[in-house]
Amino acid sequence: MSRRAVGIDLGGTAIKAGAVNPAGDVLARTEVASGVADGAEAVCERIAACARELGATHGLGIGVPGLVDRTRGLVTKSPNLAPMEGYPLRDELARRLGLAPQAVHLENDANVAALGEHWLGGARGERHALVVTLGTGIGGGLILDGALFVGEGGLAAEVGHTTVDPRGPRCGCGNRGCLEALASATAASRRAAAAGLTADLKALTAAARAAAGPERELLHEVGRDLGRGLAQALTLLDLRCYLIGGGFGAAFDVLEPAIREGLLERSYGRAPEELRLRPATLGADAGWIGAARLAIGDASE
Repeated sequence: MSRRAVGIDLGGTAIKAGAVNPAGDVLARTEVASGVADGAEAVCERIAACARELGATHGLGIGVPGLVDRTRGLVTKSPNLAPMEGYPLRDELARRLGLAPQAVHLENDANVAALGEHWLGGARGERHALVVTLGTGIGGGLILDGALFVGEGGLAAEVGHTTVDPRGPRCGCGNRGCLEALASATAASRRAAAAGLTADLKALTAAARAAAGPERELLHEVGRDLGRGLAQALTLLDLRCYLIGGGFGAAFDVLEPAIREGLLERSYGRAPEELRLRPATLGADAGWIGAARLAIGDASE
């Protein structure tokens, strides 16, 4: 069997997984229901089964939607994976797969998506990039000097909880006017419904593409708020490359002019042509590919 690393994207509904070699060639993919309601042991065994099927003999990476303790190898907080909180996922997987614990890597899902896009996707070749995922919430993964940057406590690039409007709508985190409360898929649906438009984002986006009108105006406002939020990264870190992914990222072509407008509105000293706004390109594969990238060091030894 060729030397390979396996990546796992653990979600509340599904486990997406795949294997790659150190050159970045995709060798295999699989997907199963996560079955979180069955408890942590059952989820762990499903992950282990996927890893065995894919041949995780040298390394395994796992992306999870929530906060992780990288030292202890466990999920500390995840609303969508509550049964996994505090469970020794890294050590249990290592035991079941016959791997050393250091060969099993646990990371936040937005961070592994950023790794995937930087390695094989839309941010390939960029030295610095911010990868933003638009879904139920807004996630962010930051690449600095070609490597994932997570910060001193591991919470870097939580762009969804930067403040855009302190008098804005209440966010799930408890604060007001967070970027997530204004420009996530959930927020866009809510804003559309409040304006008397369809809350179906696919239909809303199709209408906005088709002709000028209230749908296009609504998405312009959402996109501009997104750009205003991202401008904080631009001003603080002088980032020039931004990738937009996630389910709502499919509306990138409609959102892009307004995102750029919001970025430039709150930037300082940058010319429009210096900003590189792109759609993410790996889709649902970004998470597991990035997770596998975490384990490539083990697979290439």
